[in-house]
Amino acid sequence: MNAEDFMKEHADKASSGRVAEIMGDLTPESLAQVGALMAGVPQPFTGNTVATVSESGDDHVFDVTYKAEAGAVPTWRETVRQMDGTWKIVNIVKA
Repeated sequence: MNAEDFMKEHADKASSGRVAEIMGDLTPESLAQVGALMAGVPQPFTGNTVATVSESGDDHVFDVTYKAEAGAVPTWRETVRQMDGTWKIVNIVKA
């Protein structure tokens, strides 16, 4: 699996409410960032779009926009890196 496939799979898990599974995709640092970003965000997510932004060394950056029936969700810029053979989201900020 490459970084883009991982990111799309992660976004699909988030869009289908598979919270336990998405938690395993995050580092402790990015998990803390998600908590702050989720405040006031309409839920549940009903879809997503993933756009590649850049690749620099080990980091792969994507803009992910989630969709929700209850309103607009901001685009998040998510950085993915392979750690010990497993893809992890290492940073999440508003794009």
